[in-house]
Amino acid sequence: MVMTLDGRITGPDGRSGTISGPADRDVLLGIRRFADAVVIGASTFRAERYRPMTGRADTREVRLAAGQLPAPRLVIVSASLDLPWEEAAFSDSAITPLVVTVAGHPREVLDRAEDRADVLVAEGSTVDAAWLVAELETLGLRRISCEGGHALLESFAGAGVVDEWDLTLSPLAGDRRFEPLDQAAQDGFLFTRYVRTHP
Repeated sequence: MVMTLDGRITGPDGRSGTISGPADRDVLLGIRRFADAVVIGASTFRAERYRPMTGRADTREVRLAAGQLPAPRLVIVSASLDLPWEEAAFSDSAITPLVVTVAGHPREVLDRAEDRADVLVAEGSTVDAAWLVAELETLGLRRISCEGGHALLESFAGAGVVDEWDLTLSPLAGDRRFEPLDQAAQDGFLFTRYVRTHP
């Protein structure tokens, strides 16, 4: 995840890319490089307009040799199934995306979803994060990168299924940019100092 100094996880356009930068994008791609699955919420998918998951040419052979799929599988959690089904992520990904939803949808809504993606239905009105991780593991998707949004990350944290957090602190606050002066770590806490740049 990337977060600004004032706690925002998206820019004014509702997307994380506007608070990110080249170094942060390199980290994101590095994490995805050998992930089996990239899990996101429906709001994140709608806002970020995820591109097809095709896998990088320079890692495809390495992934296949390790018994992995040629690219990460996109997993979208959507209780409503109100998704932009025309997005290329559904038609052009190397592996058919998996949409995870809840029970009770009319047959025509499920049919539309199943026409564009594989669909996994959770019992009840919510998708339990521990259940989701267990289901993905049964599909051979053990290296899971959860990219948000906030509610999905909170559910993963609450379920105790997170093994690693990767957080980038963006040097932005409001419409101002700051530069780091100093940092120190103690007892697991990271202390940083930033100063506003001019103008």
